[in-house]
Order: sequence, then C-alpha cells, then structure tokens
Amino acid sequence: MKILITAGGTAEKIDDVRRITNSATGALGAMIANAFKADGQMHEITYICTEDAVRPDMSGVIICGDVNSVKEAVLSACSETEYDVIVHSMAIGDYRVRAVSDSALITEKVIERLSGLACGDSSSPEEAVRDALLSPPEIKENKISSEKEDLIVVLEKAPKIISMLRGLAPNAMIVGFKLLSDVSEDELARVGHALLVKNDCDYVLANDLKTIKEGRHDGILIARDGTYENVYGKEEIAALIVERSLNQ
Repeated sequence: MKILITAGGTAEKIDDVRRITNSATGALGAMIANAFKADGQMHEITYICTEDAVRPDMSGVIICGDVNSVKEAVLSACSETEYDVIVHSMAIGDYRVRAVSDSALITEKVIERLSGLACGDSSSPEEAVRDALLSPPEIKENKISSEKEDLIVVLEKAPKIISMLRGLAPNAMIVGFKLLSDVSEDELARVGHALLVKNDCDYVLANDLKTIKEGRHDGILIARDGTYENVYGKEEIAALIVERSLNQ
C-alpha cells in the first residue's frame, strides 16, 4: 500500500529564534510507521514530520515547521501519489502568527486611526481600534530584543489540514486524531466522532492528555458508525491502526 503519515507538533515563528509550539513529540506517528514496516508487505510510506519530532527507521522523511509548510508538503505529496491510507497524527497548531508588535507601536497606531476619524475617515471607532489591534505595525528585528518590556503577538486561525484530506485522496482510508484533556470517555467519543463526520474520515483516534501525562497513552479508535474500540498504549494503538488499514 501507499501510506502517508504526519507526526509531531507544528511551530509558528515569532522571530528567528522564538516559536509558538505544542507538546506533541511525534512518537506515536513514528511507531505507526514502524508498525507498517514491520508487517513485511513492503509498503511505500511517506512520512511528514516536524523538525524535533521522533522519526521512524526509514529514509525519505519530509521535514516541516509551521502549518503552511505542512500544508504545502501534504498538497505536494498527494499530487504525486494516490494514497491508500493517510494517518494524520500531527498536532497542527490551531493558530498561526499574524503579527508581532508591542504596546508602544499599537498605541501609536490606535491614536493615528482615531485621529483619522476627526478628519473624515468613514470608519467607526470600533473598526479603527480593531484594525489597529489586529493589523498593528510589526517589529522589524530578526531577533527581537529581550530588553523589550512587552511583546504582543497577534494570532489568526490556521488552515485545517484534516479538512483537505478527503478532497486530496477520495479513495484513501483516512485516520484523524483528536486530543482532549480530562474528559469522560463518552465526551471523548462524542467529540471524536463529530471530527470524523465533519472531515469525512474513516476512523478517529481520540485520546486524553491526562492519561499521557500520567505515563499512559490510552485512547479510543472511533469508526464511522460511532462505535469504538479501547486501546491501551502506543504499541496497541499503532497495531490496531495497521490492522484496520490492512483489512479495509
């Protein structure tokens, strides 16, 4: 089979040395890739991961950083290959950096916009302030000085990679992932199935951050009809995903 796996946690650039990221390690994605390799059927695996992610024992890994680079890598991979299975385990950031500013620059922009209202600007005060806050003058330093008293990072919604997958691979078996924190199993199943339906996945692996922090990595693999199987530990999760892929 031709298999696409994504893993790790994206990182959005603030400046040349600072990033906004998450705690995803990519360990589960690497274990899934190794489990596919271990079944002896010579699958063709494309593995897209972030720079600091755990990597499987294979060559040809595609390294990405922010959400945009992941999007481009997925688009490129799917344009070149018709995948049988896509396992999207990467923890994509919900937001990306729109602008980096500080209070002095934003205050200056607010005053400028409000002054413009007195000179015939047709904007309302609310629109003027909102524009100043969401599109502020940006700090131009490649590495922002640590002497600054404050730093204001404006974020915007990032593109949802999972929402693209069915259109890119209409015949693939798609496995999505959903991470919640300290919720009941019923809630985990409800939210995970809603993600599955919204994005036309075949399965969603829903897991709880609380179990991961406690040294476990339990989860539930949810099918299209809403039924699910409990899995306990990364190895069992990887084995079940491989089994479902082979039996599709």
